[in-house]
Amino acid sequence: MLVVATAAGSSIAATSPKTPSPAPRPTFDRYQALLTDYVAVISAPSQPLETRVDYVRLHDSPGRFERMNRIRGELLATPASKMSRPERLAWAINTYNFLVIELVTENLIDPNISAYLRAQGYSGVARSSVQQIQVDGTSFFEVPVVEIEGTRYSLNTFERTFAFDGFDSKSGGKPPKTLDPRAHFALVCAAQGCPPLRTGAYRPESLDVQLDRATREALASPAHLRWNPDSGVLYASSLFTWYAADFGGPDGAYAFLVAHAPGDIVKSLEGRKDPRISQFIAWDWKLNIIPRTPTPK
Repeated sequence: MLVVATAAGSSIAATSPKTPSPAPRPTFDRYQALLTDYVAVISAPSQPLETRVDYVRLHDSPGRFERMNRIRGELLATPASKMSRPERLAWAINTYNFLVIELVTENLIDPNISAYLRAQGYSGVARSSVQQIQVDGTSFFEVPVVEIEGTRYSLNTFERTFAFDGFDSKSGGKPPKTLDPRAHFALVCAAQGCPPLRTGAYRPESLDVQLDRATREALASPAHLRWNPDSGVLYASSLFTWYAADFGGPDGAYAFLVAHAPGDIVKSLEGRKDPRISQFIAWDWKLNIIPRTPTPK
């Protein structure tokens, strides 16, 4: 409390201005525990990173609903509008990847099975692709999955709004300067054609390093980048054509690729007459799952 003197020499009490409380920061501890428990690295130490998710074991785990609800609560505890840019992007990547895992797990089992399997006690078999998943007739990426500050989002609209600053990549406009196209190599849609789901949650304080590593490791894999110096054909991920505008158009996509590709490929590309991506690698929609047989019910 402050004491303020008046002209007559008396004094009155004035309330000191309160220091505003710092905005709450998003936390990812429960989400990190989920990654630790159910995401496995299947690549050799010297090979490009490749991971798989143990959806079947997660689906069959006791207390799954409660656990997933607690993770969802953790991720949605902080309003997106109160986050800094690095916090919001790290949160958007983690939340998108969690929502994908949750939606796959909830709809993993296809009940349309043979009479033989049903007689063995099975209620269904694991689906092999997110393209097989629909909820009330709505496709996997379009079904509403989350509500943020009063607005409901599908995976597609959530990704565009929060990971890519609301930029419509099909609008023909220029992306905002804050848009970081490296996020494409961190967001994982449960397909084997996606960059690998990393075993560590993205963190605001290390986001730049994590995004750079995710991008470079993805482009080190022939699943995302291949160069044939004999034919002069450069193959790259379909991400570069689906979201070309996010990279600044075809020229920007090529420049981005050269900036993040392995050194031996970059050196081999020097002096190339046609500085463009020649062909795009077909997307592999097979589920990024650890193969298991669901437990008989």
